[in-house]
Amino acid sequence: MMTSRERVLAAIRHKEPDMVPIDLGGMDSCCGIHCLALKKLLEYLKMDGIVRIYEPIELLGEVPEAIIKEFGIDVVSIQRTTKPTGISSEDVKFKEYYLMGEKFQIPQEVDIIKENENEYMRAWFSRDIEKKNIIVAIRRPVTPYFEPYPFYTPLKDVKSASEIVELPPHPWITEYTDKKLEILRKNAKWLYENTNYAVYGHAIASMFEITIYLLGHITFAKCLRYNKRIIEKLVELLLEHNKQELKKFLDAVGEYIQIVGFGGEDLGTQTGPVIDPKEWRELYKPALKEIVDIIKNRTNCHVLVHSCGSIKPFIEDFIEIGIDILNPVQISAKNMDPRELKREFGDEITFWGGGCDTQHILPFASPEKVKQHVKEVVTIFKEGGGYVFAPIHNIQPKVPPENIVAMFEAVREVREY
Repeated sequence: MMTSRERVLAAIRHKEPDMVPIDLGGMDSCCGIHCLALKKLLEYLKMDGIVRIYEPIELLGEVPEAIIKEFGIDVVSIQRTTKPTGISSEDVKFKEYYLMGEKFQIPQEVDIIKENENEYMRAWFSRDIEKKNIIVAIRRPVTPYFEPYPFYTPLKDVKSASEIVELPPHPWITEYTDKKLEILRKNAKWLYENTNYAVYGHAIASMFEITIYLLGHITFAKCLRYNKRIIEKLVELLLEHNKQELKKFLDAVGEYIQIVGFGGEDLGTQTGPVIDPKEWRELYKPALKEIVDIIKNRTNCHVLVHSCGSIKPFIEDFIEIGIDILNPVQISAKNMDPRELKREFGDEITFWGGGCDTQHILPFASPEKVKQHVKEVVTIFKEGGGYVFAPIHNIQPKVPPENIVAMFEAVREVREY
């Protein structure tokens, strides 16, 4: 019987492991579970413990060790702070946070203020004290997660590339402090040496989505049509910034992790690409290749990219620049049929996700329907390796715990090779 680490690596290398590897929360913010759904799941399974939030905007809960063992999860993140972990309460501090009347823990540095029943998140991530008062996200009373603050598009009025001299602060622009790197290294080393799980490290946010967040959708669209030099300038700045931060990250943890991931490349909507693939290839693909090359040249890690939606036209590009793994494999989007994806790309890229439709099936179907759906999808994807099971993106707050249990029961029943 393979260890979890051996199982994941075999799958990524397109060999059939003993069983399909499973992820929940190991790939950080794209294969996780909302804190409310996790709390309900723990109660349903009669497991104790307060839920700790590790991703403050999406309000994702850290999957506890009891759930990891219960569902046979094979992947852990170097961000985790509860067992199994190599960091202590002295390394990372938490405080109480209440959501929809339920008590959770949230990182101490996350700065949330309340006003007129809304919650506003300040830029806790900035080293510049004067910039910390910037509001970057909002949570309205009926909404169980934060959304990027609609007015925080700091470059929406830019008219020329020459006006952009530096990157404004933003929660998705990665910036590592020495302390953060020290903690990540400590945890990565401990997880590598003391567990048999595959160890995942989310290195940086990428570039595509961040340019939209900085410019705003309207300005971004105008720049695509009339002034691409603005986008080119942003990509240049983001690339140089990301290269510096990535090198710091890899120097700290690269010898201990097996998968390096980055996000911010959501290139698809429900029905098709957000951007013309030709324009993406012109503006973003060369920069993305530089990022992948750095990872491959400095480590033995496999590279994962997160890109939501109907993104089939980009998969060959991902393969061409050396990306090993695609997440979240949104099979509910147009042109993302699992049979076609496996047939056309299954020998060249690993699909990490796609195992359960989290839009239509997991929240609303019966447990029996969930099981049937999951078995069908896993059977398609698992042939020949190249597959890690996870639901499509994060499990949302109102998903019944019975359906979550049914999903993992279904995987267990068909995961053996």
